[in-house]
Amino acid sequence: MELSSQQLALKERAAALSNGLLRKRGAEIDQSREYPWDVVEALKAERFMGMTIPKEYGGQGRSFLDTVLVIEEMARSCTVSARIVVEANMGAISTVMAYGTDPQRKRAADLVLAGDKPAICITEPDAGSDASGMKTRAQRQEALDHRRRRVAAAPDFRARF
Repeated sequence: MELSSQQLALKERAAALSNGLLRKRGAEIDQSREYPWDVVEALKAERFMGMTIPKEYGGQGRSFLDTVLVIEEMARSCTVSARIVVEANMGAISTVMAYGTDPQRKRAADLVLAGDKPAICITEPDAGSDASGMKTRAQRQEALDHRRRRVAAAPDFRARF
């Protein structure tokens, strides 16, 4: 498969960020374990946040392949930054864009494009993050039968679904 000229240009932009800021900050980010908000600002400036969000919600409507090209370049210097690009373009944001209501899509798009990272929490006290071990089930009824757990990192982000 051959990349288009637009994809090659995207890959070049991603490589420039990776070889610059991310190469300088990668080890420090790993050691400090602090969320790299300065990197998020750089990703926003390059328009690598919310690339797959449809144009009608302010995104670019790019493909997952385009996103993977950026992720690959980020991962060369900083896996945390690569993971931020994954979450800002695939995972939870894709779920909201595919299945959310229009207001949910708008809210999620606005938050991600502003630099927030969407998160879906899959946990229960007896299952941890083992989704197949969860007891909560969706059924049409008046109340849910479930038990919740607080996730420590959740307050850092506004886009929780």
